[in-house]
Amino acid sequence: MSGRIEDTIVEELAARFWSLARALDRLDRLETAQDFRGWLDSVGEDERQLEELSRALVLHGLGAALDPVNLRILAHLRPEEPVSLAALSAQCGLGRVPLHLRLGVLAHAGLAILELDQESARATRLGEALAAWLDGLAAALQRTIAARLEPIEGRGSG
Repeated sequence: MSGRIEDTIVEELAARFWSLARALDRLDRLETAQDFRGWLDSVGEDERQLEELSRALVLHGLGAALDPVNLRILAHLRPEEPVSLAALSAQCGLGRVPLHLRLGVLAHAGLAILELDQESARATRLGEALAAWLDGLAAALQRTIAARLEPIEGRGSG
């Protein structure tokens, strides 16, 4: 695992925060939304609130990526090139409705973009980075387990 992947994940989660913060700030400016007015200004001054929102963003993104089916979907997506939903359905072995539901979870966590007008989906940089990071962890674990099994295999049967 390189520091670069973790840096990308952190930067993309920060971008996700700002996207959510801008949307919530716009809602707060409506006449009917008064309860949270000014919350964005107070976030930087409240260590507990900053910690809570940082942890929530990390866990939300990881939670969506850690599901094996969602991770399989992410493996077929790239940020640069949308994949048709029909092709993605065939590649992942998912029907239309289950695929849409899972893409909705990935999109809500900021890991994928569902382009309904083009019947396609693509990963975000965050989704791509989290999938690569998880694959890197699994590959490192596989190498470690294999290295520890070698002495056992070398002993032969007794």
